[in-house]
Amino acid sequence: FLMIKPGFLHRSQIILEVFSNAGYRVVKHTQKILSYTEAENLYIMHRNKPFFAEVCTYMASDFSRGYLLKSPYKGENHVLKENQKWKEYFRKCYAKDEMRNVLHTSDSFINLQQEAKVYFLGEDCMCSKDDGICITTDKYHGQYKDCFYSRSKIAQCSKYTNS
Repeated sequence: FLMIKPGFLHRSQIILEVFSNAGYRVVKHTQKILSYTEAENLYIMHRNKPFFAEVCTYMASDFSRGYLLKSPYKGENHVLKENQKWKEYFRKCYAKDEMRNVLHTSDSFINLQQEAKVYFLGEDCMCSKDDGICITTDKYHGQYKDCFYSRSKIAQCSKYTNS
């Protein structure tokens, strides 16, 4: 999951171009102004930190974009490490401050699940049969970490996204 934060949508093209050149592919995306409650859900892992209210207010202040990306890398640790590398790169280039720092990438597959649901609300299953990606919480598909499935298992899912 990749999110381009408020105030940085004009950087979307260059960010996506760099991710694309690194082998990533956009599976699904949406643009929205988050409600304060959605921002709280997005940053729930930071709810006890002093900056929580401020970051929620900022995230609800203007449009942001959420993306589900297909990574060219295999293995959870490698995928997360590569995402971290790109996040740090763009923050060094464009961040205005610690909070207004261009983009966010998920730091775990559990957080990916929570964060993606903020942007793709009401879609309990976000599948792409071509890419072998399925993100869901229902019992049929299993645990949060099991976000990447074989095509045969996704073929049994009734909800596909073709974007």
